[in-house]
Amino acid sequence: MTGGGPRDAGPARLLLVACLVAGSAGWALTAPGAAAGQTAEAYGTGLVWVGLLSSALAAPYAALQLPSGLLVDRLGVRAATSAGLTLVVLAHVAALVAPLPWLALVARALSGAGYAVCFVSGAELARRSGTGARGTGLFGGVALATSGFAVLTVPLVAHLVGWRSSWLTTLVVTAVALVLVLTLPRERPGEHRPPAPEGAGARPPSVLRDAQLFRLAAVHAMTLGLGLILSSWATTLLEDVWSFGPTSAAVAGACVLGLSVVSRPLGGQLVAAHPARTRALWVLTLVVCAAATLALAWRSTPVVAFAAVAVLGVVGGIPFASVVQAAQRRQPTRPAAAVGAMNTVAFGLVVTATPAVGWAVDHDHARAAVITIAVAWLLPLLVLPSRPPGQPGRPDAPRQREAAAG
Repeated sequence: MTGGGPRDAGPARLLLVACLVAGSAGWALTAPGAAAGQTAEAYGTGLVWVGLLSSALAAPYAALQLPSGLLVDRLGVRAATSAGLTLVVLAHVAALVAPLPWLALVARALSGAGYAVCFVSGAELARRSGTGARGTGLFGGVALATSGFAVLTVPLVAHLVGWRSSWLTTLVVTAVALVLVLTLPRERPGEHRPPAPEGAGARPPSVLRDAQLFRLAAVHAMTLGLGLILSSWATTLLEDVWSFGPTSAAVAGACVLGLSVVSRPLGGQLVAAHPARTRALWVLTLVVCAAATLALAWRSTPVVAFAAVAVLGVVGGIPFASVVQAAQRRQPTRPAAAVGAMNTVAFGLVVTATPAVGWAVDHDHARAAVITIAVAWLLPLLVLPSRPPGQPGRPDAPRQREAAAG
């Protein structure tokens, strides 16, 4: 039976489903590494192969962000997300059979393809909840928190089920998300989309030709992408540049990702309270994060290092809610595709730059890598939109002029 659409589910329920859908992908990304030693021993491999499990998921996840967004816009959240999560569940059930390296890699690749729909679906559900920037920020923060919770949980479960811990915990989280998605009302194609603006000059260009959208993607790529890259290598960089011990480096490095759980909801609150200052918040975030990263390039007192990573964690996620909302407003008839396009840029940066930073550290160029990342924070300032779509102020310029800008 066809219901009234996901909007009828209620704001709190939609946000819950959004967080669990996106969070299931975040859990899967970090789960294998949480019990890396036990996983490598069971599969008869090394730690490098465990790292390949993350890449096997991340590559298709990044490549399929835009197609997934288009699929969500066309079929609806319920149909697209349930199909993607079903693929993940089947892949994980197969991987639980035996610790075969080839089977694990295939299962992770299939899971990456299935999970690709999760973030764009979650962002779309957060949009439809009607909770504005606050809801989008909460969605982003909770979705990110699951990655850290997996790091805590998987090793504990490994004491009970051994090498199956990462697969089994991910399967449980994903199955719960799938059940909740299936409880959403069915959608009629296109019922959730706002009407297209009237007049040829008001219609947005296609997603791939929207120069203004990719200006937003530059902000999203740095604040999300560089945050993930720094969190991946923070522990190693603190040991290499600052001569931290493993424990203190791990604690400090965890702040980059862990404190983003606070910064994303905080950014949503700030934008909701002061929408006219959205662009100023973006500028402040990029400049402050660049300075904090640069402070990590030269060894001084440990207090400076802890302060720098704390600033990166607290400030780095502030633009998340406003950038996602701006992209959705920019493409009102294709909001999920707009978010998917931005994610393609962000995760493309993660996939390409993460091993590059690893190479730099391995070849005694850690300081140069940190300085390069600091400069990269500032690059979006060269193309920053003058005013985010939908922000109060002067009327929007004609779409043709915006499409040609760049």
